[in-house]
Amino acid sequence: MIKARHIPFFVRFFSFYSRNGLNRLFHSVGIDCTAETSGRPVLLIGNHFSWWDGFIAYRLNDLRLHKKFHIMMLEEQLSSRLFLNKAGAFSIKRGSRSVVESLHYASSLLHEKENMVVVYPQGTIASIHQRPVRFEKGVERVIAGASDKLMILFYVALPDWYSEKKPILTMRVIEYTAKERSASDLEESYNIFLNECITRQIPS
Repeated sequence: MIKARHIPFFVRFFSFYSRNGLNRLFHSVGIDCTAETSGRPVLLIGNHFSWWDGFIAYRLNDLRLHKKFHIMMLEEQLSSRLFLNKAGAFSIKRGSRSVVESLHYASSLLHEKENMVVVYPQGTIASIHQRPVRFEKGVERVIAGASDKLMILFYVALPDWYSEKKPILTMRVIEYTAKERSASDLEESYNIFLNECITRQIPS
């Protein structure tokens, strides 16, 4: 597997790129997040609907969460974009023996209070209209090996155009606090949150 690195130049570059890229792509970016993450490692679970998702999570972290950023990527994608490794990306190779190593690595990161790991349990990019979202089981293995102080956050990012030329991006974040942490429990709760976010997108 490919482990994450944090080279200061690339960390600053991706902070800059995320901010400017999203500002160019979207008319505006709104964030609804009141999570207090100090003193706890964070597992951030999001919807995977676009190439921009990692940068969306990066921007969310810069603006609200303020953690050392790590993100799980498919190894074939990271291998062809190895510069992403220098700003916190690490790999997982589905269908290989190294999957266990990647999941263990993600868990180990979540023993340090300054760390955040971003995962997209869908495993692949899917249409934003596809519901319910289906989670693969690797996420529960990550949680099982993490610190008992782990904070699990769900985020949903939704674009809407309304009357603008560019889409408006809205990000909403909640903490998952239930004791049940199986993939099926997480999936069910995430889909409830996703549906609530979609409902809130509809103008009254």
